[in-house]
Amino acid sequence: AARQPRRYPTLDDAYRRMLAANPHLSAEKARHLTIHGANQNEDGTYTWKFDNYIHTSQLLDLPAADVRALWRNISCPVLLMAGSESWLRSGGDPEALVGAFSDARHVVVDGAGHWVQHDQLDTFLDLVGAFLD
Repeated sequence: AARQPRRYPTLDDAYRRMLAANPHLSAEKARHLTIHGANQNEDGTYTWKFDNYIHTSQLLDLPAADVRALWRNISCPVLLMAGSESWLRSGGDPEALVGAFSDARHVVVDGAGHWVQHDQLDTFLDLVGAFLD
């Protein structure tokens, strides 16, 4: 709760940060996400629309073993998707993650960073559509 979100002096500064942090985004998409994903603060600066309470490595205040026990109780199919160039992929074992669910599939999308839905929209929609079918 005490974490202070980064403030950007202008919307253009926030836009440049978006481009730098997400190199797969086109300039047009980064501009769109910045315009619709930032709030202007009372002092004129900008911050991202973001729930500060989810800015943590552990979303639940539970031991990892308890989280995995919860995941094992999910009975519906689960689709886990990651970009081949996502920073998140470097932090874990996808097979162990898939094994934590009773019915999960993990797909890596080539040429995508962390935001697969923005970086490879057509591939993302095809995978989600096939999964839902």
